[in-house]
Amino acid sequence: MAEAVDWQRLANALRELHRTLVDTTRHEYELAHLVDLGPGELLQLLTANPEFEWLRGLSELMVDLDLVRDFAAADDDITTAVRAAVEHLLSNAQSPAGLFAERYWPYVHKDPRVAMAHGAVKQVLAAWPPPQADTSTLLQERHRLAEKARHLAKRK
Repeated sequence: MAEAVDWQRLANALRELHRTLVDTTRHEYELAHLVDLGPGELLQLLTANPEFEWLRGLSELMVDLDLVRDFAAADDDITTAVRAAVEHLLSNAQSPAGLFAERYWPYVHKDPRVAMAHGAVKQVLAAWPPPQADTSTLLQERHRLAEKARHLAKRK
């Protein structure tokens, strides 16, 4: 099972991926709209603007992982669900491609910083227990992770 340090490494890798995607999306938005966004404006766009909506799936997954990590034991079977949830979100095999995948994969292919951050997440995930490979199982594991996170958040 995943060690406590694996949780932190995964959290760090996902945060770096998220930061890189936000920076890239922000830059494109600023060029398209001829604006220079301040931190408050960026936060508002991240939470409410349709052009940034595709990032919310990753943001929500990161929150769920933080909640589960705080309460899950290292030998908890939730680690398989964690890997499944992350791999499903980052998968380019979603059919039809989800909102995240439609925007994410072009960035992976054209921006070396995004590709490096993606590779770092995949490298960290390699140490986690492998999930079942079929899509329905991946979706079920993501749902299970989200439900566990919600349950734990209520206990907090």
